[in-house]
Amino acid sequence: MENILIVDDDPITLKILCAAIQTRGFAVITATTGHDALLLLQKNEVSALILDLNLPDINGLEILKQVRNHPIINSIAVIIVTENDDKLEAILGLEIGADDYITKPFHQRELIARLNSVLRRTQQMHTNMHSYLIFNDLHIDIKKRIVKKNNDVIDLTFKEFEILALLATNPGEVLPRDTILNAIGGLTYNPETRTIDMHISSLRKKLRDTDKKKNYIDTVSSVGYRFRK
Repeated sequence: MENILIVDDDPITLKILCAAIQTRGFAVITATTGHDALLLLQKNEVSALILDLNLPDINGLEILKQVRNHPIINSIAVIIVTENDDKLEAILGLEIGADDYITKPFHQRELIARLNSVLRRTQQMHTNMHSYLIFNDLHIDIKKRIVKKNNDVIDLTFKEFEILALLATNPGEVLPRDTILNAIGGLTYNPETRTIDMHISSLRKKLRDTDKKKNYIDTVSSVGYRFRK
């Protein structure tokens, strides 16, 4: 039975979330503060985190940052819960590393659909990935989430690493933008956005993968991207 950690300081929302998730066969752990949430994450094996951004002590985005920067719990699925007027915060949460978001008020079936989707996506991604990849001078440790070039560690954001890992585990295959978005983005991502292009541009700069000396990532016009074999 998979553990789902729900973090929300509103007792009514917490009760609704618990009831909806427990009836689908998940085990539920709850916290009403960010401090308690971080402690529970250290003490329990958690498959997914449903995180309200407006907590009394620590902003939910800060908790998300700590989760994504943690060497052990960084790969758990995260759905952030926001108010209707928190659209910008939700987008920022996706950029930091949330897998999806849902706004209050929400339908229970929508929540469960999103939860099942992010669990399938994160589990499939990590099942399909080899633990260690080597491409000439570029070394990618999937489990430890460490990328090195010429033995120098390259600092990547959570999303940048997910995109690089996805491309590198499918070398030579052209991955359309919407495929990449669905794999690392979440249900609410719009395939027409420039999100993936911006992440790829940042990745290339950090990998020093320039137009004059392109060694890793090719752009396939009007389709997507391909990692060179």
